[in-house]
Amino acid sequence: MKKLIFNICLYIVLILFSLEGLVRFFHLYDDVPLLYIDACGVQKTVPGQAGFSVTGNRRQNYAEYKINSFGYNSYREFKPTKERIEIALIGDSFIEGFNQHYYDSTGKKVEDRLEGVEVYEYGRGGYDMADQLHLINAYKKDFDLIDYIFIYMKFENDFKRSSYAPEYDYIDLKHTLKFKVKRNIKLFMYADRIGLFDGFRKIIYRQNSPVKQHTIAEDTLHKKYIENFKALVKTYGFNKEKIIFLLDERKTSPLFLEHCDDMGYTYLDFGAEFAKSKKPATLIYDRHWNNNGRTMVASVIADYVRTHLK
Repeated sequence: MKKLIFNICLYIVLILFSLEGLVRFFHLYDDVPLLYIDACGVQKTVPGQAGFSVTGNRRQNYAEYKINSFGYNSYREFKPTKERIEIALIGDSFIEGFNQHYYDSTGKKVEDRLEGVEVYEYGRGGYDMADQLHLINAYKKDFDLIDYIFIYMKFENDFKRSSYAPEYDYIDLKHTLKFKVKRNIKLFMYADRIGLFDGFRKIIYRQNSPVKQHTIAEDTLHKKYIENFKALVKTYGFNKEKIIFLLDERKTSPLFLEHCDDMGYTYLDFGAEFAKSKKPATLIYDRHWNNNGRTMVASVIADYVRTHLK
């Protein structure tokens, strides 16, 4: 009996090691980069990391990323000057671009359409308007040199806070021994990615789910978001001469667009191009921009800069 139990345990270990090897060999796991908070209180990705972002259990999407010395996924370093024309793209995972090879990003596509222009992509998954305005304020000297600042925004996600506070507890959690072990067991990462543990999470969520609150009327919620934005502008300021909102008007509150018109804030709509396109603009699995979507966004930005270039 002892020998049988020993053999069963041995076979289980061998099977797990074999599966670990297969997952590594075919690179079915996602290289999740580590985050940190810098001296200015800005949440970034630890510089110098490189890897591949993988979506789906059959590598439906496989894209290489490379984190520059400033802490963002980019094909170039950020070195703004007075002499050159520079563009900053700021935003969440759509600008971070882990769904596209870093050397074929939205920023690179903009550069390909504008000779002599450099594009810096300040993208980090989860960024909202508080993160973005804090970033601009924290690195004011750099952004004062940059000629055009495009802030990608999604109204329903980006205005839930009226102030910024670094998430030190969340970042510290990602550097604990538990998460380091999880990062190094690729089979575990793969199993998590394909939803093997979703059933357990649902059970835990049901046990700890908060009491449902009354739904807030849409107009009331949108007005609250606009008030949050006003509070952020009061804290950090807003350079309306060089900051342009990059948005999809189809998914943006008319109240916010009216506020921008009243305040003289510029916004650039890429939704019209998406609506006209005969090909999909987003990936099927997570709705981020695909190559066609990034190409259209880059064209909209390049056309705007070409028109307004001094």
